Amino acid sequence: MRIAMASVFPPYRGGIAQFNEQLGLTLMAEGHDLLTVNYSRQYPRLLFPGTSQIDPTSPPKLHAKPMIDSIWPPSWDKCSRELIDWSPDLLIIPFWQAFLAPSLIGIARRTKKKLPSLRIVGLLHNAQSHEAKWFESRWNNRFLENIDEAWTLSRAVHASVSQRNDELPVKELFHPIYSHFPAGIDQNSAREALGLPLDVEVILFFGLIRPYKGLEDLILAFELLKKNQSNVHLLIAGECYESWSKYQGIIDKTGLSNHIHLHQSFIPEERVPLFFSASNVVCLPYRSASQSGVTALAMHYQKKTVVTKVGGLTEYFNRNPLGFLCNPAQPEELANTLSKALIPSEINQMEIDSWKEGFSWQSFVAKALDAS
Repeated sequence: MRIAMASVFPPYRGGIAQFNEQLGLTLMAEGHDLLTVNYSRQYPRLLFPGTSQIDPTSPPKLHAKPMIDSIWPPSWDKCSRELIDWSPDLLIIPFWQAFLAPSLIGIARRTKKKLPSLRIVGLLHNAQSHEAKWFESRWNNRFLENIDEAWTLSRAVHASVSQRNDELPVKELFHPIYSHFPAGIDQNSAREALGLPLDVEVILFFGLIRPYKGLEDLILAFELLKKNQSNVHLLIAGECYESWSKYQGIIDKTGLSNHIHLHQSFIPEERVPLFFSASNVVCLPYRSASQSGVTALAMHYQKKTVVTKVGGLTEYFNRNPLGFLCNPAQPEELANTLSKALIPSEINQMEIDSWKEGFSWQSFVAKALDAS
């Protein structure tokens, strides 16, 4: 099959770019012809809260042509002409942010007009961004009106999309486990590299810091946990997309700053193994979620993972031998769940391998392209 993808790819950084690259590589490995079209400008600098949109340490594994300028409509025409000339059977357009909807809708409309038999699939990471503005629903709905089918990565997003457009075919998929990251290393070596003590238990919070991710709940839970388990430290790794002062104020009130280790920057792919190898437990204390690439990373490194019962996180950890669930925004319950996860236990590798097989990229592609 001739398949095209119009979205963001490396060297842009972040989970969506990584997801798209892995999907593209899997499609090619499965024998499909692939054309990938990248953004030349994803977000204008004034609208991007981070330090950089590019990860220079992660060279692209796919050649995705940088053609789409999110705020320059002539580039949408150029991209459409590229797609029309290539004449794909299927066009996959990942969607996660309403700001990008005009460019994606423009490309979909122009291409469909010239190739009416083309099937356009919207791969929806969420139905609405986590900190949605008032105008976003309109753009989200317009995007759904310009695709032929939707693929979602969780039951929660599937339900939301179906509610928004009950005539649109929707296929419920899953977030595959990342396997392209470097292998883990010895725990003591990882801790020495990060300046962590060797003789403690380490809880890891990893990824971009945004209000919906509930980091304040984890810091408060950590304070409660320390009352009964003195030999535990908290490792926070990721760039903050809001003011850090709120979190620093909570840390200062706990008096545990010597036991909370901060790496407040984007973590490049080559350093990811350090953080997961150094940890005993990964925690996702989210207050809302569709699904999370951090869970895919935690499973790749086979780490016990504590997650809150929100969105697609719950179903991802159904029958997962490494998963521990608790309710969101309840620090005391979170502390108790972390305490259980920190109890040493034997890992049943056969059970883990069996679970992971159902979340492989090959399984994802097979289910996505299944016509039934």
